[in-house]
Amino acid sequence: LVLFITDLLSLPPSLHPSSWSLGAATDHSPLSTCLSEPAPREEIKAEPATFSPPASEPLLGEVTLEEAAPHSLRLSWTATEGEFDSFEVQYTDENGQLQEVNVGGDQHDITISDLESDHRYLVSLYGFHDGQRVGPAHIEAMTAPREEDDEPSESPSTTQTPSTEVPEPHIKPRLGELAVTDTTPDSLSLSWTVPEGQFDHFLIQYKNGDGQPKVVRVPGDEDEVTISGLEPDHKYKMNLYGFHDRQRVGPVSVIGVT
Repeated sequence: LVLFITDLLSLPPSLHPSSWSLGAATDHSPLSTCLSEPAPREEIKAEPATFSPPASEPLLGEVTLEEAAPHSLRLSWTATEGEFDSFEVQYTDENGQLQEVNVGGDQHDITISDLESDHRYLVSLYGFHDGQRVGPAHIEAMTAPREEDDEPSESPSTTQTPSTEVPEPHIKPRLGELAVTDTTPDSLSLSWTVPEGQFDHFLIQYKNGDGQPKVVRVPGDEDEVTISGLEPDHKYKMNLYGFHDRQRVGPVSVIGVT
């Protein structure tokens, strides 16, 4: 203890314990650094992410036969949702060759020409969007029978007497009522009336169990037909069209259940 006190007394004045101070530390002293308040943490606010809703995928609707001529078919269709960039119509010609017709995305109808008369065609419609193909939607359509050639006229040397008969006024045919006359598990029998005029032929349109449109052609002198190959216990909407002078009349509709 005596030696310790002696050593303390021999220290330089600057290191003597009496010069020690616990006063305020300088800004650069370790004590000041330890006692200073911590800097507040900067809060980083995350901005909410914005998400754009995905564009809806376009969907093909129903393909409809608008008009049937001996050498052409006029078709129309719907896009139930979204818009397509383009469409492609495919069918097989009378020689069995696949034919393709491209249509712009803003067009919803087409006339397919250079067809065989009184011939049934399966037409397939595809839609294209962002390089993806959608479909197909199908329809079976039949061209009208070829009109008979006019009878040859008499030779120029023959003198023709002007006809004094008054031509009968042209009567435009009308469709009457369409009715279901019989049902079985896989068929529906239909009948209809024509209260005025005469049709060249009729078309029955309906959708099968898979939702694909079907077409049945009936001659103009008939007023009934049996649609077979149906699903049992299924509801069908039947649409009847009449055709006269290449003009379509109708439809009249009826709902039948197998």
